[in-house]
Amino acid sequence: MRDAEGPVIIGIAGFSGSGKSCLAEALVAEAAAQGLRVAYLKHDGHADEAPDDWEKPGSDTARAAAAGASATMVASKHGFLLRSRQEGGFPEWFAAIRAVADVDVVIAEGGKRAAHAKIAVVRGEDEWRQLLESGALAIAAVVSPDWAPMGFPVPVFRPHQAADLLAWWRDRWRQGALAAPTVPA
Repeated sequence: MRDAEGPVIIGIAGFSGSGKSCLAEALVAEAAAQGLRVAYLKHDGHADEAPDDWEKPGSDTARAAAAGASATMVASKHGFLLRSRQEGGFPEWFAAIRAVADVDVVIAEGGKRAAHAKIAVVRGEDEWRQLLESGALAIAAVVSPDWAPMGFPVPVFRPHQAADLLAWWRDRWRQGALAAPTVPA
């Protein structure tokens, strides 16, 4: 599934409570079951505006960060957790994943206004309209539990169709159809 540029990126966008995390988990499980190496990236939009609270108060890494460390890492022979204080967005985050992990696919949750192609997770027509009005870009497919409008400009999948969605995404990626953002009218 990997291409010459690096791992395939599958973006997921939607509002809080729409089912983004459940879809991400299903896609991760399906890709892993197919033998693909998977990375998961979660954009925490709430952390963009709130104080930094990712590390346990008083932990060694929290104290090092407070002392001025721009990156901290907790590591063992089983793996590591890297934390960077560099500012950036999805391009920088994808570059960081490529730098530290050899993966075939990145499931990227959040970032509805980011340029990479993504799946919109919506609970109905009103939520779809609100997502577009909020500036969502590059929507290539929709996942919705109970809504399939006639003439919809992109394919619609149900939440239980992770295998079908992954196969569709893989085919579209190979065709180059997801390289450039697509925005429904």
